[in-house]
Amino acid sequence: MLNFIQSQTLFYIAIALVLFLPGYYLLLAIFGKNGALSQMEKFIVSFGLSIVVVDFIIFLYSKLNISITRLSSVAGILIFSTVCLITYKIRCHSRESGNPVKKDWIPDQVRDDKLFNFSKNQYVLILLLLFLTVFIKTVFLSGTIAPTATDMGHHMYYSKWVAENGRLTDYEDSIINPEDKGKFIIGEHIIFSVIYLITGQSFFSGWPVIVLYLINLLSILTIFILALRIFENKNIAILTLLFLGALFAVSAPQARYVSGGVLGNIMGNFLMPLAFYFYCRAFSVILSSDPSRSEGSKDLFYSKLFLALAIFTTFGLFYTHHLTGFVFLFVWALMIPIFIILNYKNIELVGKKALKIIFSPQVLSVFIVGLIFFFFVFIPSYIKSSAVGTAVGTPTKATRTGLNIGNLRQTVGDARLALGFLGLLILALNFKKRNLGYILAASWAIMIFIMAVYPKLLFVNIPSNRIGNYLTYPLAVLSAYGFCMIFNPGFVKNSGKNIFSLVPENLIKTIFLIALTFVISSGISDSAQAFKKNNNSQEAIQTFSASEYLVGHSDSNNVVLKDHNYLTADAWIKLYFMRDYKYPASRTTLSRYEDKTKPREMCTYHMISAPASSEGKECFENTGTDFIMVNPLYDSAQFRKLPDFNQVYVNDEVGVYYKK
Repeated sequence: MLNFIQSQTLFYIAIALVLFLPGYYLLLAIFGKNGALSQMEKFIVSFGLSIVVVDFIIFLYSKLNISITRLSSVAGILIFSTVCLITYKIRCHSRESGNPVKKDWIPDQVRDDKLFNFSKNQYVLILLLLFLTVFIKTVFLSGTIAPTATDMGHHMYYSKWVAENGRLTDYEDSIINPEDKGKFIIGEHIIFSVIYLITGQSFFSGWPVIVLYLINLLSILTIFILALRIFENKNIAILTLLFLGALFAVSAPQARYVSGGVLGNIMGNFLMPLAFYFYCRAFSVILSSDPSRSEGSKDLFYSKLFLALAIFTTFGLFYTHHLTGFVFLFVWALMIPIFIILNYKNIELVGKKALKIIFSPQVLSVFIVGLIFFFFVFIPSYIKSSAVGTAVGTPTKATRTGLNIGNLRQTVGDARLALGFLGLLILALNFKKRNLGYILAASWAIMIFIMAVYPKLLFVNIPSNRIGNYLTYPLAVLSAYGFCMIFNPGFVKNSGKNIFSLVPENLIKTIFLIALTFVISSGISDSAQAFKKNNNSQEAIQTFSASEYLVGHSDSNNVVLKDHNYLTADAWIKLYFMRDYKYPASRTTLSRYEDKTKPREMCTYHMISAPASSEGKECFENTGTDFIMVNPLYDSAQFRKLPDFNQVYVNDEVGVYYKK
């Protein structure tokens, strides 16, 4: 019991140290204790910045050939935090000595007091929605937290490799399939390696899922503060929690991706909205139509800091998940032209103010340091491989030619799809040209929709369903906006009259209740269908037991082949051997061997499916395979009848055969 308490305490300390402390002290060094960010924003933003800070600390270690250990990881975080604290103290002293920017940012302080000052009912509703979000996700994950997911097994192999070898990997020598080059990016693995080094807890436990779960919850809170800043409407922000949190809490890319170990998408959907948040904060002042908020030196000073943080977060995003970074660039490619077209009359004035921010010491220093890291300290693996090239061009597979409306309904849900496009229409009718947030919300949804439905127009050669999952977040924001506005008696005015002025109030309330019932029932139904009915943790334990046996009865000279089709948690077997990412070899999904558009090696198929065939015998001779791991229910007969195979281990789920 005492050991359990100690391990849990150490885990929570590691979470605070790795995922909160660096970002918090970075914000303290930059903004101090003024009103540029509310306490809620500081708490949420600190986690995202911490991920990026820890990544860059480890990148620097790699360049300086400093071994990545428990001591060096903790020391790097504490040194960075200490430097930030000293910077804060120096700035405080400078302000007391008469620095011109020595007072709190009064205009935004006043605005934040109003924006984040929720009523009692609103606080209750926010807490209720957060409780429902956590409750639904936790109930789902309680049946899926066992280490069985294939993607999680692949990712945790690299996290464990970094921790055990004390250095970073570039993945180049570990990938079998050329299309998988660039699939893994070191930024998504570093925090798991560091937490493992600090806690020493086995990867064969629930903590990797818990960390990913925390990041998913923080992404929802990031969308909450982003919506609040864009629309400056508390009801819209609260409704965003409903559409993204409590409802559709399980569907991709939510808890289902957490249990599946889809690290890149979960982390990308945290860092991309966070970057959008900083960009909106950076340019909100100069784009504001309020003259009092567009000329002050303090306003421009803080805009420079927000833009520096936006660029810092953007670099972190591109080190974490290249697909999310790819989507991020496409959104900007649409957002910038839309803004220029809508504001062409004022573009010269706005451009001059923007250039003052962009070409400032704060922004340029972060940008230059980021480029140095990107090209000279640690180049992302997808830059060195062909991942960028394969992401563009004419779609090469049926799965990359675009989704239809039915596919989108399954991806984002009927309610969010309908209300999201309704919100987009209302946003277009109620557009604020100089509000970058409005343009962002529209561009975010429109561009991802085009990428997912009409990839040929943009030469996007990526599985369309993976792109479609990114629609969840912007459609949640637009759904909240549309739902709030359509039932807001004052949102559309025509000659001083509302379009609802001729509609009886009771009828409006009835329509509202019907719409709300449809939304809630759709979201709950979506979550209910996703719950796993069978827990396969017992099967996973049998796989792990067989793996332990085989590790103890083999060495580096032996070659092991496993089956991916019928073995539970087979991707985790490599974490027992830790000999290579592609060890043991694997018979992959059977349908892939029949795909004529993508020929692949056949030895892994022949050695398990037909070991007595001439192809199977030749493959055994050429590969030197000694051990075969299969499910005894499906793949035992072909080995039992052959005299040169002995069954050396068996349980209900795994049979191990040794070739003499």
